[in-house]
Amino acid sequence: MDVAILNIFNDIPIVTKIWTIGSLGMGVLSTTRIIDPTKLLYNYDLVFKKGQYERILYSLFNYGELNWISLLNIFINANHLTLLENSFAVKRRYCWVMFILLCMIISMTSLIQPISSLGVLLHENLVYYQLKKETGMNFRLMGGMNISPSLIPLYMNGVMYFVYKQSFLEVLLNFLPAHFVFYTDVILNRLYDFDLYQTPYDRWINRA
Repeated sequence: MDVAILNIFNDIPIVTKIWTIGSLGMGVLSTTRIIDPTKLLYNYDLVFKKGQYERILYSLFNYGELNWISLLNIFINANHLTLLENSFAVKRRYCWVMFILLCMIISMTSLIQPISSLGVLLHENLVYYQLKKETGMNFRLMGGMNISPSLIPLYMNGVMYFVYKQSFLEVLLNFLPAHFVFYTDVILNRLYDFDLYQTPYDRWINRA
């Protein structure tokens, strides 16, 4: 059993592996109260007006105290992000896209306090980004009906808005940054052959 778990973990690419280890570690630290769970909560004013910048790092790996639900969420997260990370030929571009998405999410939190952690919000945006990249691949439901993967986040966000009564801006936090990054990347590349999301390192190399 231990060998099987180790083999699965070894198949996770490096960036996702760091995120998975960090999420499990943060879960242990909060469960054992080594870190006060209230310190894991992200708040824009506390971070940028009170200088509590560590809350950004804590919130990136915050999936709650360790239990079956949080472990399942971390496992699903690792599975989704493994697929997305492996779709990038260059790891630094993947990290750069993650950084841009995180900056956009944090900017939006100046307007509304999110219920979810920054890690969960970033994960939701990355999953949306992955689904948009795979628009040519449809899911087959029972009865032979095909649906586009992009309909899944649309349904989930609709449930959050209409059923759970979350605010419209809070729902937008789950996908708007990824939607903007995906479409500006695709449109600028196709129309103008301009790579907006080229990493600073690659821009520097190309100029050298």
